Amino acid sequence: MAKKRISSVDLAWLISEELFDPARRDVRASPAVVSDEKDGWRVIIPKRNRRYLTAADEQRLAEIQRKLRLVYEIKS
Repeated sequence: MAKKRISSVDLAWLISEELFDPARRDVRASPAVVSDEKDGWRVIIPKRNRRYLTAADEQRLAEIQRKLRLVYEIKS
């Protein structure tokens, strides 16, 4: 199955929406998606937002990346 091509901005928005937890309104990460030679793309979260992420948030972010890598590749 061919992967869908998507812009890095749209992919970052999808990740942000999946990562956002309405129960924790205090934190909303601002992810950026960049090209990566090994995996095709990866998510970067700014340091000012990353310090508020818990270990569970980090795991959820890794799970979201794995799931979306199966479906999407970024446009160059």
